[in-house]
Amino acid sequence: MSFFASLSRHLSDAVFEVLPSIPYAPKEKTGCPGNAVEAAGLSAGARPDGPVAFREATFAIPCGCRTALIGPNGSGKSTLLRVLAGLTPIRSGKVLVGGESPRLGRSRIAYLAQRPHLAEQFPLKLGRLVQMGTYAHHGWFEECGHGDEAVARALTELGLGELVDRPVHTLSGGQLQRALIARAVVQGAEILLLDEPYAALDQPSREIIDRFLFDQGHGFTVVMATHDPADLGRFDRILEMRDGSVVTRHACSGHDHRHA
Repeated sequence: MSFFASLSRHLSDAVFEVLPSIPYAPKEKTGCPGNAVEAAGLSAGARPDGPVAFREATFAIPCGCRTALIGPNGSGKSTLLRVLAGLTPIRSGKVLVGGESPRLGRSRIAYLAQRPHLAEQFPLKLGRLVQMGTYAHHGWFEECGHGDEAVARALTELGLGELVDRPVHTLSGGQLQRALIARAVVQGAEILLLDEPYAALDQPSREIIDRFLFDQGHGFTVVMATHDPADLGRFDRILEMRDGSVVTRHACSGHDHRHA
């Protein structure tokens, strides 16, 4: 691969990872419509020309519900999250997220990929990465200070307050994952789509994220792919993906909120 081709690939990867949802989407309605996610007869594949990952899926996730996606590798968990994020088109059926069809540019929805990465030496500090969450509301190229308090609060809640000036490429995997969750919160996301956020994390980062998602009284909806059975008692709802199907295994499980 040529130098310029390699540089272009790294830059495109970096931009995809660090930018929040594409701004300038139409202004969204506030408040949850009752169900954060509704799917009926939903079918999709990881690639437009590839095999179907799941078919005829019908399920609902109430607003404020913490939902686990479980199933073996290759069962379609990542594909489903990307469908909900508006990154992967559906083959058939219907799905609504926050009362609307999934699409890029929605400030109320945040998607965190399974293995976020940045180009080495990408010139960005942690504080600016988190501040990018505000760009969904006022654009990439406008300086705006109204989100400074929200940035500071999110960094503190996720144990990153002392790292605000740390270059992003020097962060550990756990610190980067926490920073991306902080950015989603600053963005004002009400629905968090998380693809195995605990994978390969150190225990302190895992505990911080766990407390933030489940114990600090935040009202957002969480849809999280996970492989760890020990996690499941924390969730309100469990969807199992297996052999091309999506089945609601537990409508309400282990959580004080009891949303279902």
